[in-house]
Amino acid sequence: MLLIMGIPAPASAQQSDCGEHLAIDHAFSSGATWSMCLSVEESHGLTIHSVRYRAPGDSLRSVIAEAHLGQLLLHYHDSAEPVAQIDPAQQPPRSAEASDIIRMNENSCDGTRLNVSGHVAAVCSRVRDNRILAKYAQRPAIQSQKLEISSAFQRETLTWTSSFTFTEDGQIRPGLSLSGRAVNTGFDPEHAEAIAADTAPLTRATLLANWRLVFDLDTPAIDRVEQFDFPLDVANGNRRPMQVRTLSTEALLQVDRENFRGWRVIDDSGAGYYLDPANSGFSYRNTGTDWSQSDAAVTAFEPCERHAWLNTGDIIPGSQDAQAQACGESLDDYVDGDSLQMQQPVLWYSLSRTLDPRIEDWPVIRDIALEFDLTPFDWTAASPFEVNQ
Repeated sequence: MLLIMGIPAPASAQQSDCGEHLAIDHAFSSGATWSMCLSVEESHGLTIHSVRYRAPGDSLRSVIAEAHLGQLLLHYHDSAEPVAQIDPAQQPPRSAEASDIIRMNENSCDGTRLNVSGHVAAVCSRVRDNRILAKYAQRPAIQSQKLEISSAFQRETLTWTSSFTFTEDGQIRPGLSLSGRAVNTGFDPEHAEAIAADTAPLTRATLLANWRLVFDLDTPAIDRVEQFDFPLDVANGNRRPMQVRTLSTEALLQVDRENFRGWRVIDDSGAGYYLDPANSGFSYRNTGTDWSQSDAAVTAFEPCERHAWLNTGDIIPGSQDAQAQACGESLDDYVDGDSLQMQQPVLWYSLSRTLDPRIEDWPVIRDIALEFDLTPFDWTAASPFEVNQ
């Protein structure tokens, strides 16, 4: 069952007033439910608001206040500086006729196309099969499903599709894909033979994607952020004892692959979400943007700190706040030692990838995707799905 409303819904269907945003409720056959509000913005595309999850037999509980792309950098290796794909000053709010938001059609969306934020068919909603949800002894396994929400925007000849996937068992998967026509890659039909023979000079590029995740877990208490490490203890049989450290002030963070480092956001109730950067296999280095050399950051919530770089200080599209000057332009300004005990934490997470041009990328780039998982834990004392066995 998918209930979609373009106006504020009654409390029985939508627990928060979405205002001008699009309200969505989706209930799986197990009784698990996702509830949220959606909007699209010229600067970064899809934004999810007031995200709530209900496990079977449980109450509807808050998870995320707001989440969206924080920045996209495309750095061609023959250029000194990256090209920012998110520049709010260059992409102000505009009419649907002059918008960079792409209108979905039957080829780009095989699900339900939704009108949102004044844009027709700007969001695609799909329900698909997911992995096994539960398996007990010799009884048949329960197959789960997932709800995928996506929206796309254009930058010159490139198409960026941002998405959020919500699984039946409470997992959230932010994602990004790049497609479109090749640009600044050295591809030329006349050089096809040289490209195939790997003798033509091609321009490589590095893609850096950053997400802004404003958590608001369960109870009104301020959430806390913890860093997990599992260092190898050779002296004690090559075990990996767990080390947990609470992050009390704003900080730039690095992935430590040797120690299997990860981060979790946890509420006073014990409910939380864990970010395991297992798919972080690339690193990006650029001296002009110090923040981009970190894999993640945690900051205290400020409503006008919305983009990791080239931030304008806008709280909402088209509005200016008196404190905009104090917001800063990038994560380098946001991370200034503020306490994380007075405001909800904001997790900024980055993934990078090297783009190696191939003959297959001419004239249309193969779909390139980045995604990571936010895994829930301790939302219920026992599996809420065993009642379905």
